[in-house]
Parts: sequence; C-alpha cells; structure tokens
Amino acid sequence: MALMTTMRNRMHIFLWAILILFLLSISIGGLVGGANIIDQLFGRVDPSTAIGVVNGQKISPDDFSRAVSARLEQVRSSGREITDRDFDQARKQVWDDYIREILISQSIDNLEISATDQEVLYHLQNIPPPFLISDPAFQTNGEFDRAKYEQAINNPSGNEWAQIEQFMKDTYIPNIKLQEMVNADLIISDEDVWKSYIKQHVNYTIDGVHITTNTVKDDVEEPTEEELFDKYTDDIDDFYREEMRNLEIVSWEKKPSSDDTSRVVDECEQIINQLNNGSDFAELADTYSQDPGNQVSPDSGKGGELGWFGKGQMVKPFEEAAFIAKTGDVVGPVLSRFGYHIIKVNDRRNDNDKEEINASHILLKIEMGPNTNDALKRKSTLFSYDASDPKIGFSAALDSHQVAAKKITKILDETINLQNYGAFREAIRFAYNSEINDVSDPMQNDRYFIVAKLDSILPEGTKSFEEVENQIKNSINQERQFAQAEMLAGKLRNELENGSTFQQLKDNYENIDLISGDTKLLIRSFQSLGKSNYLVGALSKAKKGDLVGPLKTPRGYGIVNIVDISPIDSTDFEMKRDVIYDNLSNQKRNSNFQSWYDDLLDNAKIIDNRKYYF
Repeated sequence: MALMTTMRNRMHIFLWAILILFLLSISIGGLVGGANIIDQLFGRVDPSTAIGVVNGQKISPDDFSRAVSARLEQVRSSGREITDRDFDQARKQVWDDYIREILISQSIDNLEISATDQEVLYHLQNIPPPFLISDPAFQTNGEFDRAKYEQAINNPSGNEWAQIEQFMKDTYIPNIKLQEMVNADLIISDEDVWKSYIKQHVNYTIDGVHITTNTVKDDVEEPTEEELFDKYTDDIDDFYREEMRNLEIVSWEKKPSSDDTSRVVDECEQIINQLNNGSDFAELADTYSQDPGNQVSPDSGKGGELGWFGKGQMVKPFEEAAFIAKTGDVVGPVLSRFGYHIIKVNDRRNDNDKEEINASHILLKIEMGPNTNDALKRKSTLFSYDASDPKIGFSAALDSHQVAAKKITKILDETINLQNYGAFREAIRFAYNSEINDVSDPMQNDRYFIVAKLDSILPEGTKSFEEVENQIKNSINQERQFAQAEMLAGKLRNELENGSTFQQLKDNYENIDLISGDTKLLIRSFQSLGKSNYLVGALSKAKKGDLVGPLKTPRGYGIVNIVDISPIDSTDFEMKRDVIYDNLSNQKRNSNFQSWYDDLLDNAKIIDNRKYYF
C-alpha cells in the first residue's frame, strides 16, 4: 500500500500538475479533506447548510472548512506562523477550486463524457499521467524510470492500482477529453511558429520618435459640463454602486513592549549561562530557537546550524558579530530585525580569497507577551465602554482616552480585508449588522485590537454625477489626448517622408521622445515605446530601412525606422521549430480553455454564503 499512501500524501501536488500540464482543475479541497464534497441538493439554501451553491449543487461548510484547514496546515508545516492574510488566501483559493471543480464536473456530465476500461489501460501503459511520472517510486536519480513503472503496473499488489484506475476513469481521462473537445478547432500554423521565433531570437535596431499623450495634453480642449453629463447619461449602467458602509476605527497595534524586549534579553542571558556551564549548543538550539529553518521535523531540529556563508549573505548586525568572533566563540545576544541571536562560530576558511565562516545560532523573537496583550485588551475595552455610553459618546471618549479615529470608507458586504488593518471579517460583520452610531465591543485579529463606530451608510444605487465627474473627465481627456497624439504623429510621418530627420522633429517639437539606436528583441520593451502589440506586429512584417507607423503604444503613438535586423539562422530555427510549436500549442490551449471556463463561470448561478462564516 506504499504507493497509495504516497498518492494520498501528494495528491495536492498531483492535481496542480494536472492543472498546469492539461489545463484541468481538480479541487484540492475535495481530495485533502477525504470526504464527499458535493451534497446533491436543490432549492432554496439556508446558509447553515451550504457555504455556497453552484448551479444547484451545494458546498458543505464542514468540507470547505476542512479544505481550508488542510491548506493552512501546508503553511504551518513550512515553519511559518499563520496570519490573517494566510486565512484570506486559503479561503479564496479553496473557494475558487470548489467552483472550478463543480463547473467542470457538471460540464463533463452534461456533455456525457466518460472513459472506458480500455482507455484507462491504454493511458497507464502508453501515456503515464504526470502524478505517476513524478512519483519517487517510479524514479531513479530524479528521472522517470520506465522499467520500474512497467514492473509495477504488470505486477499490481493490493487494491492501490484499483483506486488509481478509478481516479483515471472517473476524473483524469474525462477532464482530458473535455480539454480536447474545447480545443478541437485549435490550429497552430507555420506562420505562427515563424513569428514566434522571430520575436524571441531576432534583434531589431530602431530609430524613432514617440508622441505621448503628455506631449499634446495642453492642446486638448477640456470637456464641457454638458459633454460630461451626456457621457454620464450614456454610460449610466457603468456607475451602479452596491451598498457600502463607512466606519470610524480606533486601533491598538499588537506589538512588543519594552518589557517584552527585556524579557527576551533575560532569556538570552539564561541560555548563555547554560552554555557557559557546559550545555550543548545544538541541544539548546533545538529546544529554544524560534528560527523556522531550524526545524527538520516536529521532533527533530538542525541544532541551529547555518552552514558556510560569506559576507553579504546575512543581515548586517549578525554578520558583523559573527566575523569578529573567533572560532569556537559564542557571542550575543545580537539584535537584528528578526530578533535576538546567540551565535556560535564553528569554523573558518578562505575560499577563492573570500573569507567564509561556519556558524550556528539560536534565535529568540521579540514577541508580544501576555501582559502586553492584556494591557491592550484592557485599553480597548475601557474605550469601548465609554464610547458606548450615551452620556459620554464616541467623540468625548476619543478625547478622554487620548486616541484618534481613522475613517474607513466604502466597505462592501463581502469585503475580507479592512483598509490598513488586514483581514477583519468581524469588523465587516459589525458594519452590516449595526445601526448608524453603534459602537462595537473590542475586536481583534493577529495585528490589532480595534473598536469601531458605524459612521454612515451609502445605499445601493447609481452613483451621482458629482461622484463620478472627475472620472468621466479623465476618461474623455485621455480619449482626446490619444486622438490628438495620433493626428500629430500622422503630420510628423508626412514630414519624415518629405525629408525631415528624427532629430529635426525633436528640435521642432521638443516634448516628443527621441529614440536612437535602440536594439531589442521584439518580446522586450523598447525605449520610451514600451511593449506594444501594434509595434511587434508591424516590425515582424517589415524590412531593414522601412519607416513604420504611426503605431499605437500604451502612452501614445510611435514612428520608427528599422535601422538593422539581425540575421536569421535557419538551422537554429529548424532545431527549435518543434519546441516553439509545443510552447505555442500549450499557450493557446491554456488561453482557449481559460476563455471557455470564464464563459462557463459568467453563466453559472452561484450563491456565495462565505460572508456568514468569516
């Protein structure tokens, strides 16, 4: 059963390999949780029974929670502490994975895509899937060993292969067939391959001028009030606004106090005393060090070993203390941005005239202690008590407690992150479950204690003309500036055709950008012009000496002369043709499949109840 155990432990890796290589998405949540993730029920949905519904198919809150926990465990196992941002990212990723898995599974069912036993056997024998190719059981020196693999499939043991075959039949091959169906009309022409080679391997040297929108902005007439309002009424649907709420927030940052720093220094001194009394450095490092890199497994460490390093590889205070010390010395505590270090220099050497040392360390982080946490909690509680008292009120409490409030505006119901404060769903829930001027109890995340007051509510509806007037003005001005730049570029093109040089144009129109002898591959960003598909397309079709443009760029319009084109190596092209073809095919398959999925997502009926859970 070793193979199946490995598969279960590595399933998330296998599935991501499928996503990358085959443009298929199999939800991590559905596999790491080990449960039946789809509750096949329809109808109205109570948030307590479903965290989401996709075309009538429910997502269980318990399964969702287990999937999130599994993702966070991956973060935790790397030695990092879990932050609110980690929670936010895990929840979003698991949600996206569930939606993708369900929609693709529904599409497979609707299209009646299936796999036969014969197809499973053919794939296993002739096209081993990536998750088996990457399995250490079938590798020698890090490479896939065909002989090991064939021996395993020809001599199966237990029921592990039966489970693999079922996964291939139910999920893997149907997903491949779906991808093939979506990309059935995909064509990669010889011209596509040729153009791609030119972009990546042929250098173009250009002279030119760039007429940016900044060049002509003073020549553009400002839109009138009437024009702005007409634009507003024409695009009225673009200015819809969901309900938003505004908070006033008083915060107390969770950061170590001077007492916390003193406590860590005392702990360092105690460890140094133990070392002076003969204690083993490696044992103390494994016991006390808070360096995540020291941990090998839950019950074993590296003894604080850092290996060999030279100057410039460590933070400055650490480096200075380590390189001054003699071999065998223990120095510290040394303060860096990571905390306090106790350093032991194990050895020294000169490698190619560069001094290197081998060292170990014990890291103690300066973290907020329970007393500091309790003090901040007490401050926030007392403020909340006074601010909630009708006889005192929020404003008076600000003065009496000598604190300031920040206004956080335009908060949406589904918001996760609170501006300046990180992930803070508790505060969002307060905003949407309160009346104006209500004051919250103390709330906290991993960075702050806060007390919030609901300041105001922006109702759902269309934004007023006054709210979007500047936005509309900027949009019209940009359109007019591009149009003006294009007109000027056309005029300059005519002057060039009548004998003017780029330098003369620069002298006559000082605000334009001059480009001289810029040599780049087409996939790179040209001087001033940046990256422009119009430019790439025109240059790839042009010859040495051609005048090209005006061509639209992200900032205006460019006119260029092709000074030189590096020789094309036909032998090199033939050698790389197949690789380029495969890369283009993968890119287009990826893009095509993603476009298909985006359309599927746009037309899906999705109920999102996440806001009720976090």
